[in-house]
Amino acid sequence: MKNMHNTSTTAPSPVPPRRTRPPRVDWAALAPRVATLRAQGCSTRETARRLDMNIKTLEAHLRRHRIRHAIPMDRPDQVRRTCLNCDTAFVADGRFLRLCPECRAMFS
Repeated sequence: MKNMHNTSTTAPSPVPPRRTRPPRVDWAALAPRVATLRAQGCSTRETARRLDMNIKTLEAHLRRHRIRHAIPMDRPDQVRRTCLNCDTAFVADGRFLRLCPECRAMFS
């Protein structure tokens, strides 16, 4: 019986054409706006909401291009938060702080 697995007389199958479609989001136009909002301290959720896009789309783009958080953290016990009073982004020194330093000073 002839071995059917080692047939070299057949031509290689043509590679199917790669499916291409136009991009749904024009990142070249959105990149400056994303950078501006991130520099202002907006979270990913807030940035996506202001740009009227899906948060998962923005998260995937930021992860794919290795864009880090706008607010750097110095110590591992610091936490990124959004103030419950004024909605600004800040880095809390502890995990229980929910107000930015300005609002804490105002309410103290």
